[in-house]
Amino acid sequence: MQRGGTRISEARSAPEAARSVRPEGTIDAFISDVVAAEIARQMRLSVATSRSPALVAAVQRVMSRHGITDPHRLRDRIAADDALREEVLDEVTVRETHFFRDSKQFELLRHTILPHLCRPRASAPARIWSAGCASGEEPYSLAILCAEDGHSVRISASDISMKALAEAAEAEYGEWSFREMGEYLKRRYFLQRGDRYRLRPDVARSVRFTQVNLGFDRLPAPDRGLAGFDLILCRNVLVYLDAADLMRVAEELFTCLAEGGWLLTAPTDPPLWRYASFQTATTGAGLVYRKPMHVAREAGYEARYSKEARR
Repeated sequence: MQRGGTRISEARSAPEAARSVRPEGTIDAFISDVVAAEIARQMRLSVATSRSPALVAAVQRVMSRHGITDPHRLRDRIAADDALREEVLDEVTVRETHFFRDSKQFELLRHTILPHLCRPRASAPARIWSAGCASGEEPYSLAILCAEDGHSVRISASDISMKALAEAAEAEYGEWSFREMGEYLKRRYFLQRGDRYRLRPDVARSVRFTQVNLGFDRLPAPDRGLAGFDLILCRNVLVYLDAADLMRVAEELFTCLAEGGWLLTAPTDPPLWRYASFQTATTGAGLVYRKPMHVAREAGYEARYSKEARR
């Protein structure tokens, strides 16, 4: 048989043979490609930088911790072991976040979007979804902002990683998470315990966490409260989806919005305007999407989702 232009003896085991003929310069690409393919198959995440040093290092850290020397063995174990799959996921996806990350977007939220959403309401709180919340800094930033300005909101937050959600539920952070937060808000909303800071319980309770894999889960999901949102933040998540899933997720996020609802993504995320009927605006905080007020309702479809989600 042939691989890479070099004949491999069929008398050897496949893993041994593969290791023996791979040029040293291609081993990193081989490791990352094998695992990236399994990530895409198991988790519906597209690791576009499958040959990047960061991904190779992440995969090798997992292999080292578990005494695995063959990436095929890691691939097989990922397929059968939920805990290991979660561990690999945590290593290869970037969960870098902090309070009020991308301050220009939070300025837009505070001065334009949130007042527009919240002030006209007589009773029902505005509904917000932080999709891809990592360890919770984003939804808690929203909760703090709304508490400061007296906005009545209900915040849902989701992530693919159960480890990240567990950290978010603790609502406790180190100094590095506050690098874009002013000292006033930090003192007002956090209780210091040594070198850690815990969010005030009354603010933490305003956020509800749930696991969502945008690559697999189908939305809207009104039985889980995932529908009828006035505002969705889906930042630094879409970059992990392949083209087909990106198109589907764009349509689903559009459907999850109430009429007139807003969607914010990250500057590094792919554009969504070509996949769904968003209105778009270019602002100082980047591209912003909105669901038009005049979207036709088919047999009460959207109204039904909004009503069920608000229960």
